[in-house]
Amino acid sequence: MDKLQLIKEILTTDAQTDKKIFELIQSAKMCGPGCENVIHIDERESVRKPVSLRVNINTGKERIMARVEDVSLSGAFICTEKKIPRGERLAVRLISSSGDEFDFISEVVRVEPSGVGILIKSISPSQEEKFHQFVNRL
Repeated sequence: MDKLQLIKEILTTDAQTDKKIFELIQSAKMCGPGCENVIHIDERESVRKPVSLRVNINTGKERIMARVEDVSLSGAFICTEKKIPRGERLAVRLISSSGDEFDFISEVVRVEPSGVGILIKSISPSQEEKFHQFVNRL
């Protein structure tokens, strides 16, 4: 089977599935930006790996010490009681159990009662290589 045929097979759905997809799209459109009831489809590019690591966060207004619950090549979930709004840019220093430190700029992309999900926006090439090696070893 060639790639095009495989893609067609994957995308082929029945009428009931088509209706559900259409309803989800319509409810998202009606809800508009900032709506808390929208069903979010997971768009992660990397697999999250469970960890328990220290993290220092600098919001530009305050410094927060917290714990990372999971990490991927593109981001992490940080457990914190501090309320950090979605869209906030953060300077992050992740500290591994062996003492390695990884510094990057991130953006809060998800806010939960237990913490925030961040997306790495900027990391130096040398830090990125070390960080990828670290995550891939987990």
